[in-house]
Amino acid sequence: MTATLENMTEECEAILIASRNYNIEKSIWPTDVITINYLLTQSAAMKNVYDELSVLSAQQRAQFLDQLVGTLSFWSPENAIEMRAARNRLIDVNRKISSLAKDLADLLEERSTLENQHPFTSNTHYHIANVIEEASRDNYHFRNFLAELLQALAGQFDLKYWPYLPAVIKEIGDDAEATEIYATDPRTEAATSSTRSSKADFVRAMLSMIAELKSTPSLYFSKSFSLSDSAMADLVNVCLKLSVEELVDSGYVKIYGIEKKVYVMVIARIDCYCWMLVSQFTSRHD
Repeated sequence: MTATLENMTEECEAILIASRNYNIEKSIWPTDVITINYLLTQSAAMKNVYDELSVLSAQQRAQFLDQLVGTLSFWSPENAIEMRAARNRLIDVNRKISSLAKDLADLLEERSTLENQHPFTSNTHYHIANVIEEASRDNYHFRNFLAELLQALAGQFDLKYWPYLPAVIKEIGDDAEATEIYATDPRTEAATSSTRSSKADFVRAMLSMIAELKSTPSLYFSKSFSLSDSAMADLVNVCLKLSVEELVDSGYVKIYGIEKKVYVMVIARIDCYCWMLVSQFTSRHD
């Protein structure tokens, strides 16, 4: 079937239906099934979006719609709120680990001092190999493949060759204190880049999604591909189920489109700068 504006909605919805049916058949991605069922009720509102996908190949349209469904399912404003809360909690947890590890390391040091200076013992762990062995007693793979090797090493090399238990705990604390929290994917980074949650989270996630598609060589998306601001506004209004009072227009989307372009330019310049540094370093050591 030729990709024309007259049948583009039908073609896009056929892709969505096929994806939904596959998920149902395999009992996977129930959230995506719900998302697709909702999109299938919004044919008229999504028409402009579907029409603009006519410039893509059938494979590219399928990829775009698959990623659209995934973005709506997992990077909605509600999910962005949860992600921000998780990030803040992770920061707090690392701070607590750092503090508690320092306290525990100090207590382990004090226990060793007391046992060494007085005729008492707690009969507790003092060798890292014992800690590893006991912690791994329910680990089948350790017991069958590593336990004997570890015991042999512990017997071959005395205590001075192994890390001191307080030092191990201190390193865990130092590691937690020095950690940098960052998103593990571009869409999460985009959706949580601002300090407060808003509709813009979804706009940023969508712009990041399109950028990811364009940067995937095997998909052959044109570097010039983008949705118009009006189509993006329709997408936001439909996907976020906005009320009449909350509807956004192309002007709202344009702001974040400019923001994304600036961000991409900055990243490109950083990548270029890093490449130059690597090239200079390599040339000096050839």
